Amino acid sequence: MISLDELNEEIKELTKDYKGFKFEYIDTATIVVEPWTRLKCQFGCPNYGKTLVCPPYTPKAEEFVGMVNSYKTAILFEISLASIEDDIGGITKISVDIENCCAHFGYYKAFGMGAGPCMVCNSKGEECNLEKCKYPNEARPSGEACGVDIHKTIENNGYDILGIDEENNSYFCYGIVLLE
Repeated sequence: MISLDELNEEIKELTKDYKGFKFEYIDTATIVVEPWTRLKCQFGCPNYGKTLVCPPYTPKAEEFVGMVNSYKTAILFEISLASIEDDIGGITKISVDIENCCAHFGYYKAFGMGAGPCMVCNSKGEECNLEKCKYPNEARPSGEACGVDIHKTIENNGYDILGIDEENNSYFCYGIVLLE
């Protein structure tokens, strides 16, 4: 296993083409998990129940707290949606890429979470199969789908809770990779 400093360099190399991408290691104690976030999915998101990485298929907050507590460190990353051409599915791709990089260098428990609904099948022109995920190596839930209050989590780590990218007339999106 390489050190976190060495992993830092690998992640920088992996993400060098993403304009405005930044990340940091955070203590998982700063990740806030609350059951209300799933209500925002159920009552407000047209994708509720349409993919296996959306509620009601994702872990409930009570279960996910146990998962987060089995890690001590996480990677919190921020990227302007403008820099990935307004493709929120790109957040999940970056999360999976970072997860795979971490696993490759010995952090076998790495688990990434993106933002928004799963776009993998849709990007391939397919319907999501609710019986069995066709692309489990690419699909990951968003933190919110598992109960993460991303706004409180980013605030706990010094980021602006509104996440406005004024320079690019866009907004920032956040992903988390649990790391151990």
